[in-house]
Formats: sequence, C-alpha cells, structure tokens
Amino acid sequence: MNSEGRRGSRPNAERPRKATRPNPTDRRSTRGDASRERILDVASQVFAERGFAGAGVDHLAERSGIAKTAIYYHFGSKEGLLAAVAERTAAAWIEGISNSALQAGDDPAARLDRALAGMRALLEETPQILRLLQFLTLELADEKPEIRATLQAILARARAAIVTGLNDALGVELPRADEVAGVVLALLDGIALVLQVDPDSISLDDAFAELRRIIVFLVASRLDPELGRWFDHPDRGALRLEPAVEPSRFAPTRRTP
Repeated sequence: MNSEGRRGSRPNAERPRKATRPNPTDRRSTRGDASRERILDVASQVFAERGFAGAGVDHLAERSGIAKTAIYYHFGSKEGLLAAVAERTAAAWIEGISNSALQAGDDPAARLDRALAGMRALLEETPQILRLLQFLTLELADEKPEIRATLQAILARARAAIVTGLNDALGVELPRADEVAGVVLALLDGIALVLQVDPDSISLDDAFAELRRIIVFLVASRLDPELGRWFDHPDRGALRLEPAVEPSRFAPTRRTP
C-alpha cells in the first residue's frame, strides 16, 4: 500500500503542538530575583536601625529567612550589599523628587508646593531613606572610599533632579540652580536629623513653610541679581533687622543728607 492509502497519513495536515513547559532556568531566575529583593528590603531596615557595624550577615540572613550564602552570592560581601541598598534607596528617593516636581500643568508656585509636599512625604512615610544615608555618611564615608563615591553619586543625582524640576517649573534655565539644589538637600538633611533626635521640637508645617520661603528667595535673587545684591549689603541701610518688621519696612530707606 502506498503512502496515500495509509490510515491516518496526512502529509499536509498540521500536527498538534506540544505544550510548552516552563523553562527551569526562568524559574530559577525568578526565585533569585525575589530572594535578592527580599534581602534588600530587610537590609534597608536593618542598616537604618543598626548602622553598618551592627548589621551582621547572620542577623540579615535570619531576619530575611534566606541563607547567608545567598547574600554573598548576590552581593559578594556586606559592603556590596550596602552599596546595593544605597543605590536602591536613592533611586526611590530621587524618583519621588522628580515625580513631584515634573508633573505637567499649574504655575511655578503650584509646582513648588507639589515638590515640597513630595519631599515632606518622603520624610514622613519613608524616614529610613535619609536615615540610612546619614548613617553611611557618619559611619563609613571616611573609612571606605567606595561608599563615599556612592554617596557623592547619589547626591549628584538628587541635585540634578531638583535642578531639572526648577528649570521645568520656571520655563527657563535658572542661573546657579545647582547651588539652590544643594541648599535644599542640606536643609532636608537637617530636618530629617532633628526628626530623629528630637521630633517634638520641630513642626514640619513650620519647617517646610520656611524652606519654601528660602527657595523662593534663592530663585528670585537669581532671576533678579539686583535683589541678591541688595540683600548682600544690609549695612547700606536698605534693610533693618528688627523684631516685628512689617513688609513695608523692607523698602530702601533714604538717608537724610
């Protein structure tokens, strides 16, 4: 019997496809990513609570429920884990700054208020972010050049995010915007430190109201250099630093000949 007469022989018929089985390599990769993220979550908390010296690898493994060997597999060392934690922490922080400052619409003042609200939310909802960066600065920056380099890169990215937000909100390139961003970061760091040491001594409403005034003045004095020069020379009699000064008293005073 030839091939055409054989039962079930249909050369042109499409053969049923076999079900595709999950690739074991993909499953291992997914589990590895999950364990890495779990380690980073726990390490972020432990480093912020105990600092670098107090965060032992054994404790990190126990608290995360993941073998100590997995920590070394993913990060190489405790220093490598710390660098990864700092990078991820900074990415979330900088993304929060960018998202709050770069939303479309509204005038520059509204964008500034939204950006400040985002910064305040970072302090209130995720205080461990700045706390961790402060720990790194105080504990390791002088001893470990790689950690100092990581912190410098983080601050540079944060300044760049603030500069971009300022320029986008104003619609112009703000002169010396990097200096404004540096002041903002320094003040945020100070607010975060006070919140840790003596939270009852500070009102976030008042602190961020003052931060807003400072930013507005810094921006205005760069857009109008004459304003900055006027404040740089209070000895000219242009400004009287007295209690309960009314707004009208900030006008230049004329000296009697």
